[in-house]
Amino acid sequence: MSHDWIAETNFFHLLDAEDARTAAAVKAADCPDCGGRLDQANYPRKPRGGDVGAAGEILNRRRSFCCRREGCRHRRTPPSLVFLGRRVYLAVTIVLSAWRSAVTALPPASPPRWTLRRWLAWFATELPVTTWFTTVRARMSAPMEPGERLPGALLARLLPHLDVAAAITATLRLMAPLSTAT
Repeated sequence: MSHDWIAETNFFHLLDAEDARTAAAVKAADCPDCGGRLDQANYPRKPRGGDVGAAGEILNRRRSFCCRREGCRHRRTPPSLVFLGRRVYLAVTIVLSAWRSAVTALPPASPPRWTLRRWLAWFATELPVTTWFTTVRARMSAPMEPGERLPGALLARLLPHLDVAAAITATLRLMAPLSTAT
């Protein structure tokens, strides 16, 4: 894989289209708590793309829904391929910056080093103890060893079979459940 791959606008449009399909499915299912209808209640975002995802900075809304029923009003935020939780940087920037720092001696131009160190610590310590990681590790044909660094270990398993954009998209699909608490 080329370490200098840069996401283009079309790549982000594809991710956004997949997010729209996921959001439509969440909305169609109604509120899981009371069965009420869900209304659109998107979050405004000011994403940072860094050196790999600058084209994605045009995506400035995180899809979300709120139950219409008075007394319920629970929020449903569907999983996303564009955003990774409440983080300011786009998911592709987080994944590729963490991967690049693990395989190259040169740090990426952005995000700042302290932010990258925080992400690497999250990938190394907090993520491996989640139920998400246990599930994903069990689904891998070649088991992931405890010392393997995420997200590079996921990308490494996908790259022999897919082109760069498809491998990154597949990694983001695997990580999508981490993008929401609901």
